[in-house]
Amino acid sequence: MSYVKIQDGTPVRYSFEELRSANPNVSFTFPPSAESLVDFGVYVLNQDDYPEGFDVVQAGTIENRDGEWWQTWIGRDATPEEYRPEMVVTMRQARLALLQQGLLSSVDAAIASLPEGQREAAGVEWEYGSEVERLSPLVVGLMPVLGMSEEEIDALFTLAQSL
Repeated sequence: MSYVKIQDGTPVRYSFEELRSANPNVSFTFPPSAESLVDFGVYVLNQDDYPEGFDVVQAGTIENRDGEWWQTWIGRDATPEEYRPEMVVTMRQARLALLQQGLLSSVDAAIASLPEGQREAAGVEWEYGSEVERLSPLVVGLMPVLGMSEEEIDALFTLAQSL
């Protein structure tokens, strides 16, 4: 069960442990009744329905509705910075996506055009890697050589994840 305490006129989430720590000489039943909490300026915090269909859900404001306190939620789509680290595909998926987009034959030429040191590392990853990460040095290094934008690479990875 969640609770809220009004501090300086602002509702803040408050735990049963905080209530007990702040009142060490009081014996509380668990869960405490709503009536017993009022004496300490603490109230039961009801939960709005958790929004579905969003990548990221965060706690919103705490609202008083007809004398009851409610935790609201805010849902939103993930930003590229949040979802890119999670984009990982097998090398099979990557090659199939590149093939579908007519880019597979361009990869070897793009790797060959990289500076020494970077070229060898990219070649090893391309030939022997089992997975490819969206933010890997291989992908980041090949992106400008292939003339692809961040969004185009994201779309390529999304395609690859579906294969």
